[in-house]
Amino acid sequence: MENKIMGGTSYYPDHWPQSDWERDMTLIKKSGLEIIRFGEFSWYWYEPEEGIFDFSGYDIFMDLAHKLELKVVLCTPTAAAPEWLLHKYPDVRLVDQFGRQNQYGRHMVSYNHPKAKELAQQAIIELAERYKDHPALYGWQIDNEPTAGESGDKNKMYDYHPETVKLFREFMKNKYKSLKALNESWQNNFWSRSFTDWEQIKPPQSPVIPGMWLDWMRFRDYDVVNFIRWQLGILRSVKNSFIIGTNIPECGYGTVILAQDYWEQCKGLDYVGTDLYLHTRDWGESMRNLSFSCDIIRSAASSAGAEFWISETQAGPSRSPWRSTFAPGVWGKEFQRLCVNGYAEHGAEKILFFLWRPTYGGREFGGSGLVDFDGTPNEITNNISVILEESNSKKDKIFERPPVCIHHSRDSLLLARGYDPDDRPWDTIVGWYHCLNDIGYRAEFLSDEMLIQKRWNKGDILVLPYTTVIDDYLSCAIKGAIEKGVIVISGFSTGFFNEFGSIEFHCPGKGLDNYFGVKINHFDVLPNDIATSIQNNNDIVLDELVAYIQVNKGEVLLKDSTDKPLVVKNANVLYFSFDFGSLYKKLDKDKKTVLQNLIHKIFDLTV
Repeated sequence: MENKIMGGTSYYPDHWPQSDWERDMTLIKKSGLEIIRFGEFSWYWYEPEEGIFDFSGYDIFMDLAHKLELKVVLCTPTAAAPEWLLHKYPDVRLVDQFGRQNQYGRHMVSYNHPKAKELAQQAIIELAERYKDHPALYGWQIDNEPTAGESGDKNKMYDYHPETVKLFREFMKNKYKSLKALNESWQNNFWSRSFTDWEQIKPPQSPVIPGMWLDWMRFRDYDVVNFIRWQLGILRSVKNSFIIGTNIPECGYGTVILAQDYWEQCKGLDYVGTDLYLHTRDWGESMRNLSFSCDIIRSAASSAGAEFWISETQAGPSRSPWRSTFAPGVWGKEFQRLCVNGYAEHGAEKILFFLWRPTYGGREFGGSGLVDFDGTPNEITNNISVILEESNSKKDKIFERPPVCIHHSRDSLLLARGYDPDDRPWDTIVGWYHCLNDIGYRAEFLSDEMLIQKRWNKGDILVLPYTTVIDDYLSCAIKGAIEKGVIVISGFSTGFFNEFGSIEFHCPGKGLDNYFGVKINHFDVLPNDIATSIQNNNDIVLDELVAYIQVNKGEVLLKDSTDKPLVVKNANVLYFSFDFGSLYKKLDKDKKTVLQNLIHKIFDLTV
């Protein structure tokens, strides 16, 4: 890992006249940037017809980069298949749950289709073989923001392609071994839904059976991960010493529909980048959101031993003559400085701006750039080297803070996305993060696997903001942490479901009720005008989800205005019966301070 932060940018020579390349790339170098990222959408440029490869443009570009002492990160081109492929093999397109083929414009192909996979593999190998020893080549990016076809929501989900359905059935066979075990786990006797043949199993169009929905969503995660590892294997077979990574957009709750399991996607990679476009009119709020995104992707990257990069971030404001809904507003070098310093503080090793020269046409016209449309520099261009140099003094500042571990329960999010009508779990997680960040802690996010493998010390802090789904391994890990003297802070619904999405008989389930000292009876959300408040503070209204609980042992540290328990302390476990995270996230600054003081006080009592 290098001590100095390296800067870079995306630049697409196939978008511009060849006569512009040297001028543009010379200015890139002069601006203090060292890396050019390119090629994720350029399959057609070097394979204009099936099996006909023309690398003349690539060759000139790569040689020019070497001449100017620029490093190149080449991307595999699978994010945007060429039109000849889609026209010649129309059945390669992704399919949604209603049988509609993907017509979006990129990420349209199901690489579970044998022909699509064959053609993509050939295109990747031809590219990698040609430039494997080129002196300008720095590394590789797999695809671009690999997801399940850029699925929009529960009404447009991919991939239900026949080849993908076959793989889903195999996934179920390998997991359950028998239809009897599957039927029992999914409780298919309800509504007479039991299967008698594996061919009867189809991916759910909507979340009807919890166990089926969970397994389908898990399979989609697995399918995207396999897509990344397949390309990783291809590149490693060409040259094992390649630096290889991918760019994972931090999309919040959208990761569920997009099928992005951050931790699994990172395994085996040398670097993990994320794509962040975070401008709002409130710069403070932008930086808070930026911090969260950096910390969650950095946590996943570090768990795999990979470097953490910013693969894309806004290079400048949008330039369209109408209201922009994507990173809106006009801004200059000061906001860029805030962003870059934030990335550096939270552990980024490379920072790449999207993009160098804003496109004036095509699918992403009017976007941001470090220069103007004609390639001339502006305020941001002239200051980017100074900003990057300054960021080195901010590098890794987050690691000076004491750590707190936050469980990122993928299964809980998968289940909630199917059944929670309010889609609030992400607010719960983000709110807890913001509170802990605001009071001076460094968040390290843990997947299930990381939590189970974690070696704890007495006094460590583990937060379970939204850990509704647990299995035996996870419950044992949480119990073990408690027994080691770890301060465990539980959200309102920990352990309510088992790994099949069924409700536990005693909640928190799998014996955690004995450790937490509470029994969860039911939940409710009261409208603001009739909701209770925190006792002795009528300004903090509990118009978020609240668990109504029975306290079996331990001490009640906080009550609501009707004397119902809100926070229960049992030894080193703190159980919060209300949705603290969502509440914190929406409060104004003064009211946030009240909750911050509450957390400080509770920590003091526990320590």
